[in-house]
Amino acid sequence: MFWSDHLPIVIECELSAIICKNNHCSINRINKAVWGYRTKEQIKSYTKLCNSKLKLIDFPVELRQCSCDICNCKEHRIYLDKLYKDIIRAITDSAINTSNTQSYKRKKKHVIGWNKHVCEAHREARSKFLYWVSQNRPQSGTVYEEMCESRKLFKKRLKWCYNNKEQLKMEIISECRASKNFSDFWKATNSLNHKTGLPVSVGGASDSRDIAELFREHFTTKSPLGPCSADPGSSVTGELYNVSAKQVRQIVSSMSRGKSPGHDGLSIEHFKYAGVHLPRVLAMFYTLCLNHSYLPPDLMKTIIVPIVKNKTGDLSDKNNYRPISLATIVAKVLDSVLDSELDKHLNIHDAQFGFRAGLSTESAILSLKHTVQYYTKRNTPVYACFLDLSKAFDLVSYDLLWEKLKKTGVPTQVQRIFHFWYRNQNNYVRWANTFSDTYRLECGVRQGGLSSPKLFNLYVNELIVGLSSTRVGCWIDNVCMNNFSYADDMVLLTPTVNAMRQLLTICQSYSLQHGLKYNADKSVYMVFRAPGKCRLNVPAIKLSGIELKRVEQFKYLGHYVTEDLDDNVDIERERRALAVRSNMLARRFRTLSALRVQYNNGFRMLLGLPRFCSASSMFAEARVDGFHAIVRKRLASLLSRVRSSTNSILRVIAEKQDANILQAFLRAQVL
Repeated sequence: MFWSDHLPIVIECELSAIICKNNHCSINRINKAVWGYRTKEQIKSYTKLCNSKLKLIDFPVELRQCSCDICNCKEHRIYLDKLYKDIIRAITDSAINTSNTQSYKRKKKHVIGWNKHVCEAHREARSKFLYWVSQNRPQSGTVYEEMCESRKLFKKRLKWCYNNKEQLKMEIISECRASKNFSDFWKATNSLNHKTGLPVSVGGASDSRDIAELFREHFTTKSPLGPCSADPGSSVTGELYNVSAKQVRQIVSSMSRGKSPGHDGLSIEHFKYAGVHLPRVLAMFYTLCLNHSYLPPDLMKTIIVPIVKNKTGDLSDKNNYRPISLATIVAKVLDSVLDSELDKHLNIHDAQFGFRAGLSTESAILSLKHTVQYYTKRNTPVYACFLDLSKAFDLVSYDLLWEKLKKTGVPTQVQRIFHFWYRNQNNYVRWANTFSDTYRLECGVRQGGLSSPKLFNLYVNELIVGLSSTRVGCWIDNVCMNNFSYADDMVLLTPTVNAMRQLLTICQSYSLQHGLKYNADKSVYMVFRAPGKCRLNVPAIKLSGIELKRVEQFKYLGHYVTEDLDDNVDIERERRALAVRSNMLARRFRTLSALRVQYNNGFRMLLGLPRFCSASSMFAEARVDGFHAIVRKRLASLLSRVRSSTNSILRVIAEKQDANILQAFLRAQVL
């Protein structure tokens, strides 16, 4: 008999099915124009050299002649292309000439702690060794013994560094934190997080070029209304649009550093340290571009990088990736100029909380909860429908968008530059240093553009206005509360099912006219019952002919909303997030005091103290806020922002003496 529990396995491998990956258009050389790490001396040299080059840039005579009026001469585009290249060349050459040009390949692996623990011993061992060689390599005597001892000490310290490299890494991070060198602190911290490599295949494609082409097709969206057909016209008249050097200087100084560069390798650091002449040169260049309704092709060139949505999901699924745009820094500054111009002319409804100064997701959540509590306290249920728009930003029709933009009173030059930019922007997908073919957008706002959220808000603003003018749904003090939006995330609030159906009909009609699509599978509704009332049997609520699902809780704008408006689910989410950040195990608490315990435990762990030690005196000495102090300060901050807001919806909440936010603030004062 056969008593073995080991079963034979036969594996057949078809080696011909394995495709070798080819690196098309591979970038093997290092772009020395990239900012990277630079010393103070290098930055000073760059500023001086770049300033001297920029002040020598000469604007063509042909462009000076049309600098006082709008110009429709297409021949001037050649001069604008050359002017742009001259500006970029001046900055790029200055960055290259002042960078650390000594490039070499490290023969051996970098040793953590070499300079502090090994360098001196290595220098001594090397000196003793060379002296021993100069003495004809004696095999005994003082010279030989000193050489052996020095080498033994060197190898001992080197071995210690290898064995304790993790501890040394932590010491480096601690020293950077103690010396407040946050740049090196985060650099050392991020080096501990090893990046995962790219998957071998995506969507059945294994070659880098094929994967890039696959994502190009995946990221290309076609509008249900068809491609853009509007033409802004060949001629235009009006006053000259002027961009000031002061405006450019303020934009450059306010932009965040450390962002990925565009295809030219330039980032915001190149502009921040370029000297006093750069804002003047860029302001003149932008003014000429706006008044010629033209942008150089290299300025508009954009690299699209696929980024994983869910790292624990299937990395070979193309739907698990979202696009990230890497635009040129000149385009980003110009986009900020256009964004500031939109701020002056756009009149967005107060029910839109997304991407607006002084408003945030908490403003939308606060308005939602206040409206529901206002009705339920008066024994009236509230029906809430959370709508999901599929790829809303990508389905914006240009014909309709430009028509809406024209009605806002935005200067003609700004409208025309948006027309030109969206019609002529070239996009490339980059995968493993390989680029796809170019493609252009047929619909949708520019991904990652600073002005894109405002353009989308303009695109859906008429829907919000239409819903708010129906006199259907929830109202408080003659202010409409029947819809709240944060960009494309909308919630409808009504006291009856019939009112909800009317609002949904308006939404469906608007989406069909504007090429938008509602996802009925992800859209849900919830019923907030009045206190003491039984669960209601609700008639079917449909969207696009599909019955919506009823839920008891829903994650809206990062917050869990439940039927009873209890915050325990949201507190539990925050508690777990805090536990993960603190990297410690904690028992599960379901009351509000759990957050206080977790807060203190997190600090004890981060400071290296025993779990059950008393850290009160240390916290008091360091003036660290306790849990209740943080609650009071956060409530005071939120209440202050609500009261100082000019938003009509938040004003209703601020003027209510029985508002829950005010009552919570008063209760917190006695904790």
